[in-house]
Amino acid sequence: MFGSKEKSRRKLAGQVREALGAPDWLESVDVDESGRAILVLLADPADQAGAEARRIEAEGRAELVPGVRAVSSILTAHVTAPVHSHVNPHVKLESAPRRVSKGARLSDEAMQQGAPTQAAGIPKIAGIDRILVVASAKGGVGKSTVAVNLAAAMAKAGMKVGLLDADVYGPSIPTMLGMQDAQPETAASKKLVPVEAFGLKTLSIGYLSDPDAPMIWRGPIVMSAISQMLNDAEWGELDVLVIDTPPGTGDAQLAIAQRVPVTAAVIVTTPQEVALADVRRGAAMFTKTAVPVLGIVETMSWFEDPAGNRHYLMGEGGGAAMAKTLGLPLLGQIPMLQTIREGGDAGKPAALSGGEPGRIFHELARTVAVGLDTLETKPAPEIVFED
Repeated sequence: MFGSKEKSRRKLAGQVREALGAPDWLESVDVDESGRAILVLLADPADQAGAEARRIEAEGRAELVPGVRAVSSILTAHVTAPVHSHVNPHVKLESAPRRVSKGARLSDEAMQQGAPTQAAGIPKIAGIDRILVVASAKGGVGKSTVAVNLAAAMAKAGMKVGLLDADVYGPSIPTMLGMQDAQPETAASKKLVPVEAFGLKTLSIGYLSDPDAPMIWRGPIVMSAISQMLNDAEWGELDVLVIDTPPGTGDAQLAIAQRVPVTAAVIVTTPQEVALADVRRGAAMFTKTAVPVLGIVETMSWFEDPAGNRHYLMGEGGGAAMAKTLGLPLLGQIPMLQTIREGGDAGKPAALSGGEPGRIFHELARTVAVGLDTLETKPAPEIVFED
């Protein structure tokens, strides 16, 4: 007889399997005592990119099952051992599971699939021409710094720009814009009125919550909050809405890619290998959800001493190498500049200052704007999840 805890674990494992639709590539589901779901997924060695995308999808859907506290997955490929002359041919040899090697290259065609203005039939938001997601598969790489300064540079160039802080667990945009005490007003339509700063229309959960209160929310609540800030706000007419997404490739990021009419994404990384290893995962998630990726932005590229010598403290050339591996352009490299950090802390985006920071973010804004203008329109593939 199974104990009550074992029964609960088996029941939860069954619910996870039902949530995934029990596809033929799902070998097994187990749940440990901590509530962590462990997925074993069958992968085709000839389609490593597809296997990685399925893993991201499976983990995202499993995390939405009530009772699941965490998810981990293992990709395996069954390899049948050859029968040698000295082996009894009537003895059945068991297939040996092995991990699928990482580092799969995503083709240009895969990365560019999807409609640039409407993802998978999701209706556009009235007044918003394009939505640009700034994402990173790892935290601490300067994603919010890029999002804020990119948006500010676009606004300085004359574009009508909105900035949505979807990083619910760590909203930093109010601080980086010097608007920590701002509170959005409510219009007669009962919709939120975005806070204006430096020519940007902005919204963040940081404007609506106690700065010392932890956001202990699961995925569905997070997406509900993001949806409200996106859809229940008076954004007016915008050329582009920049969304600063949470780091990683969890359910919140997957939900944004699937439910928001994202035009394109930009992936932010540092040159170091520990960050680059997660970029593939982020790129695969956008590929699976038919969101075009404009390219990669490398931060913390180098430090330049007073004598003009460059020191590559975080590694050299990692962003360019990863961009080449994924078949994507390297949109820009942002060095370690004290003025960029000071601008974020002081609430004055460095992109609006003169000198090197202003030039760097102006060039990045121009490159991204051109990329948005020249996206090829292709029919978005229909993505269907079995019930």
